[in-house]
Amino acid sequence: MKTYSFSRRLIVTVLLVETLLALCTTGIALLYERHQHMRTFDVMLRGRADSLLGAVQDSEDAADDVMLAPKLLDLESGDLYEVREPSGHVLGRSPEWNPEIERHFREGRHGYNFRFLGRGYRGIVLHGVRQVDADDGSAGISRPVIIDYAAPLTPVWRAMGDAAKFLLLSNSLVLFLTGITIYFLLRRGMAPLEMLAAEAAAVAPPLWKFEAPEQVLAVAELAVLARALEAAMRRLGDSFNQQRTFVNDAAHELKTAVTIIKSSLQLLDSRPRSLDEYRIGLESCLGDCARLEDLVQKLLTLARLEQSSAGELAASGSTDLTESLRTIATQMEPLATLRGINLKLNLEDGLQAMLPREECENLAFNLTLNALQHTPTGGSVTLRAATAEGIVRMEIADTGEGIDPNDLPFIFHRFYRGDRSRARTSGGTGLGLAICKAIVDAYGGRIEIESEPMHGTRVCVTLPGAATPADLQVVFSKGN
Repeated sequence: MKTYSFSRRLIVTVLLVETLLALCTTGIALLYERHQHMRTFDVMLRGRADSLLGAVQDSEDAADDVMLAPKLLDLESGDLYEVREPSGHVLGRSPEWNPEIERHFREGRHGYNFRFLGRGYRGIVLHGVRQVDADDGSAGISRPVIIDYAAPLTPVWRAMGDAAKFLLLSNSLVLFLTGITIYFLLRRGMAPLEMLAAEAAAVAPPLWKFEAPEQVLAVAELAVLARALEAAMRRLGDSFNQQRTFVNDAAHELKTAVTIIKSSLQLLDSRPRSLDEYRIGLESCLGDCARLEDLVQKLLTLARLEQSSAGELAASGSTDLTESLRTIATQMEPLATLRGINLKLNLEDGLQAMLPREECENLAFNLTLNALQHTPTGGSVTLRAATAEGIVRMEIADTGEGIDPNDLPFIFHRFYRGDRSRARTSGGTGLGLAICKAIVDAYGGRIEIESEPMHGTRVCVTLPGAATPADLQVVFSKGN
């Protein structure tokens, strides 16, 4: 994917917007300037036309006609004019007057623009009355005249050009200064972000420590990102430490199992033995191999649960929880009888839980086996299941030895055993409750433990029903 600079884009965007605004304001200013120049030009045209009206004089002939006195004219060269009477009699014209120009003149209160012979003009038509033969005792004779007057617009366009050049130069200078200012402000404003990036880039295993600088936290927009990075790094560090602990514990457990098998085989090979001795030794090795296989299988189960997404797991279907619990109870009945433990069932029929049958039976098996292993002879283990408002509730209670309060915070940790001296005799790997928690977490829940030493442990599993997804809340018994 092609990369781009945010600062450069922002500067270009601001400059483009400012350029558009400058063009708009320049256009408006030039339109206003043109309007003002045209108004001033109209005043000038009317003044010059009035001067022509003042130049209309009595011709002092027998017919009492009027004429345009040339000595009274003081007009700009290049101006076009014609003075005539309403009858059409022309009193005077400018030297450059062309009869073709007459069609461009029209009546109106204001001047108007037109082009003639490739040149721009602004014209005006003035109707006036000239009093001739006026003296102290007489008002004189009123002689109406019509004046067509036009002047070239060259001075207006020259002034407009000068204004446009000034606005263009000033706007260009403002744009340049704006660009420089935005660049330095962005560099200064982006400094906390660069500091944040540098701090994040310095994070590397095995140390996942990340602390945002104070300058970053002082920026409200970056403080949110900094806190999110800190939280993400903490979770990443916890996950890394958890995986490292898991690998170390798994390696230790596997090494221990392999060492036991190897020691048993070396002991058999140390000297000639009878067939019965070889048979007993091989049976011991097979038992150790079975425990090693069980450990590997549990490790694979944990890995599968943790690598699967919640969406994939949720789509795997539902299970009849009642039937699964009865199946597990049937499997556990011989062990309960052998240990002298009363296994009781109190189940509602047709309870559907939102998890696959294999996971459901794995969860029930580990919890029930865990209860039986920590309940003494003469005790009891009770399995209950019910539903309310679309939530399926499973409870496993025992009258066993309970859990030491010091062990409760760690009961779901992998390979954790409250009494390590009993791990091999009880057959536990320290993964049973870790798998239970992984199953529960994978399907949207949490785990709690209620236990009292020497009085037993109560297990409560709350699962979403088949038709109503809900939060999962689990209270488990003591781990193996």
